Amino acid sequence: MNEKQLKKMVMGNTLSSNLLLTVKILFGLSAQVLIIYLISKLVTNAITPRESYPIFIAILLCFVLKAIISYFGAKMTHDRAYSKLTELRLNILDRLNKLNLGFFKEHSTGELTNIIESDVEKVEVYLAHGLPEIMSATLIPLLIFIIMLFIDWRLAIIMLVGLPFMFLTQFLSKKTMEKTMQKYFYHENKMRAEMMEYTKNIAVLKAFSKEEEISDKTLNSAREYVYWIKQSMSGITIPMGLIDVFMEIGVVFVMILGSLLLYYGEMSITKFILSIVLSAMFIAGISKTATLHHFSIVFNEAVKRIGKVMNVPVDDNKSEAALSTGDIEFHNLNFEYNEDGFSLNNINLLMKENSLNAFVGASGCGKSTIANLIMGFWDASSGSITIAGKDISKYSQASLSSMIASVSQDVILFNISIFENIALGKAGASRDEVIAAAKKARCHDFISSLPNGYDTTVGEMGVKLSGGEKQRISIARMILKNAPILILDEAMAAVDSENERLIGEAIDDLRKDKTVITIAHHLNTIRNSDQIIVMKKGSVVGTGTHSELTKNCKLYADMVKAQNKVDAWDLRKEV
Repeated sequence: MNEKQLKKMVMGNTLSSNLLLTVKILFGLSAQVLIIYLISKLVTNAITPRESYPIFIAILLCFVLKAIISYFGAKMTHDRAYSKLTELRLNILDRLNKLNLGFFKEHSTGELTNIIESDVEKVEVYLAHGLPEIMSATLIPLLIFIIMLFIDWRLAIIMLVGLPFMFLTQFLSKKTMEKTMQKYFYHENKMRAEMMEYTKNIAVLKAFSKEEEISDKTLNSAREYVYWIKQSMSGITIPMGLIDVFMEIGVVFVMILGSLLLYYGEMSITKFILSIVLSAMFIAGISKTATLHHFSIVFNEAVKRIGKVMNVPVDDNKSEAALSTGDIEFHNLNFEYNEDGFSLNNINLLMKENSLNAFVGASGCGKSTIANLIMGFWDASSGSITIAGKDISKYSQASLSSMIASVSQDVILFNISIFENIALGKAGASRDEVIAAAKKARCHDFISSLPNGYDTTVGEMGVKLSGGEKQRISIARMILKNAPILILDEAMAAVDSENERLIGEAIDDLRKDKTVITIAHHLNTIRNSDQIIVMKKGSVVGTGTHSELTKNCKLYADMVKAQNKVDAWDLRKEV
C-alpha cells in the first residue's frame, strides 16, 4: 500500500457528506442573499411590509432547513471520522502484529505510540473538521462568483483581481511552510517519546541520581517543541496576512466600479449593496481557504507517519494450517539484523522431538536470536528452519504460536487480573483450568493469600508482584497453553533460591512429552540435557551431552571450570 492508496483508504467515501454540505451552503447563502435583497428594497421603499412577508417566510425556511441539514451533516461527518479513527487504529495494530522484530528495533515505543494516538487523532480532526471547512470555504466563493455573474459580470471579474497575488503568495510560501511544519512534527514526536521514556524509567533515574540530567534533556526537547510551534505559526500567519491584504483589494475595486455604475444609472441600489456584501463574503471565503491549507499539511504529515507502519510489506500468503509436532531442524541458516549488525552464520542443528536441548554461551552470542527465529519473530536471511519437515517461514504467526510456548527472563504481564493474565494461555479457559495451571506452576498458594486472590490486578508490567511471582504466573500461563514446544529463555536468571526451586519443580513437571529449548547461563541447570549447543559470536562451536562436551569442546570445558569456581567462591575468604 503506497501513500496515495493509504490516503484513499483513510478518506473513504465522502460523497454523501459533501452533498449535504453543499445543500447546507446553498440554503445558508440563499438566506443571506434574501436578507440583503429585502433590506435594500425596504431602504429604497420599493416594497411594502405586506409584500415582504413571503420573503421573511423564505428566509426562515432557509435557516430551518440549513439547521436540520447541518445537524445531519455534522453527525454523518463525525460518525464517519470516528469510524475511520477506530478502523485505522485497528489496522495499525493488526499490521504491527504481523511485522517482525526488526521493525521494532528501528522504531521506538514512543514513536509508535505517537502514530497510534496523536497521528490518528490528527486524521480524525481533518476528516471531522478540516475537510468540511475546506469544502465549505471552496464552495461558498464559487457560488458567490456565479451569483455575481448574474448581478453584473464586470463586478464578478474585477472581484478576482487579488487572486493572482494570493496564488503567488501560496506558491512562494508552500515549501517553507511544509518544511517548518515537518520540523514542528519531528520535535513534537521527539518530546512525546522522551517524556514517555522518562516516565517509564523514573525508578532507574532515581536510583542513579540522574533525574536532573535527564529532566534537563526532556525540558530542552519541550523548549525546542515550543520554539517550532512559534516558527510554524509564523510560517502560517505571515502568508495569510499578505493574502488577506491582496484579497481585500478586490472588495475595494468592486466598491469603486459599483459606485461608478450606480452613478451612471447602470446599476440599481439593490444590486450595488448586494454586490458589496457578496464580494466581502467571497473574499472571506477565499482567505479562509488559504488559511485552512495548514489542515492539509497536518493531514499529509500524519498520513506519512502512519505509512511508516501501514506501508511496510508483509506476506499475507502464509498458511494458516496447523503444524504437526516433530523434530526441529536448522538447515544452513544465516541471519543478520542489518548490514553492520549481529549475524548468525551457517547454523545446522537437529533437536529431536520430546528432547531437552540447552543453548549456552556468552551474552550476545545469538542464543535468544535463535529462540526468536524458531518463534517466527524474525525471518532468516537464508536457509530454513523446519518443524516435522515443514518450513516454518511458510506458516503464519498464529500457526507457529499454537505450537510454541515461552517464558523469558523479562516477564510480560498486563495490567489486568492474575486470572486474566494466566487465561491468556488458552482461549475460553475456565476458572478451574486456570487454578489447576497455577497449582502446577507453584503459584496458587501466594495468589490465594492476596486480598482479592485471582482477581488481583497486577499493575503495569506486573509491578505489584515480585520477580519470582511474575515468573511463576508466566509459567502457569505456559502450562495452560500446553504447547508441544517450550522455550525457556533465562527463566530463572533473576529469582531467589526459593523461587528458583519452585520454578524448577514447575518446569520439570511441564516438560514431560515436550520438546524443550533452554537458554541458560547457569550450567548446573542444564547438565542433564539431551543436547547442549555451545555458541560463540553467532556460530555453533559444539553440540553434545555434558560429558561429551567437557571432553571435546574447549569453550564448554572452560565455561564449566568458571562455573565451578563461582560455585566455590566464598565472600569470607575474600575479606
